[in-house]
Amino acid sequence: ESTKLLLKFLSSMSQNSAGGGGMQTHVEKAIMESSPILEAFGNAKTVYNNNSSRFGKFIQLHFSQQGHIQGGRVVDYLLEKTRVTRQSPGERNYHIFYALLSGANKEEKEALALSDPQTYQYLSTSGCVTAEGLNDKDMYEKVLAALQVMDFSDEEIREVWKLLSGILQLGNLEFMTAGGAQITSKAVLGDAADLLGLDSFQLSEVLTQRSMILRGEEISSPLTVEQATDSRDSLAMALYAQCFSWLLSKINARIRGKENFKSVGILDIFGFENFQVNR
Repeated sequence: ESTKLLLKFLSSMSQNSAGGGGMQTHVEKAIMESSPILEAFGNAKTVYNNNSSRFGKFIQLHFSQQGHIQGGRVVDYLLEKTRVTRQSPGERNYHIFYALLSGANKEEKEALALSDPQTYQYLSTSGCVTAEGLNDKDMYEKVLAALQVMDFSDEEIREVWKLLSGILQLGNLEFMTAGGAQITSKAVLGDAADLLGLDSFQLSEVLTQRSMILRGEEISSPLTVEQATDSRDSLAMALYAQCFSWLLSKINARIRGKENFKSVGILDIFGFENFQVNR
């Protein structure tokens, strides 16, 4: 919240500087509109804070000689990837998952095979799917509007929703022992593969088999149920982290300014935390 207030203050100063005319430029608007996106994808409810930032960011605002904001850059640090797959009791996954489930219309929910938060392993095991003071549906609308302001195409936005939905389906994959780990539900596997744009058989092989090259020949060996579960969670975390990085790269491309500038930097990073389980 402090970071958003600082950005609003600096934007106001820029608008009222000599020649600013009190009007917000397209660059300033884009910088301000990046906040709802980063907040939805990078913040979550914890036991201490219902809107806790789970990554660090350094925001650099580029100013002209006249004091106008002419560009910027955002650098992220230490995204809490493990939150995608598990949360402590009373905490939530990243806001964007609940926002998507609450804000998507009927047609989108059918296309994305979406259901209630309680039906997803990655959202329900902590026993908390709501956060006081947060309106998930309203957040979805704000994120959608911000993505459009940031020049994300309709196709790119759909692909982001598909990826998030695919991650949720991944979390519902369960394994049994049958000569090694085997996926119990072909229907869930099919939904996950379709949403992620993958072949069902290949996804199953990736999650349940370990491959290595021995003397020029590929050798596969089955994973245990525990190893397959870890493989599933690692894939989900990697997909979310890559999505977050891609969103940030698109934002930076949108707010990039001229090379000749003076800058003001804002570092927003979480402090020390004491967890019952250190992951």
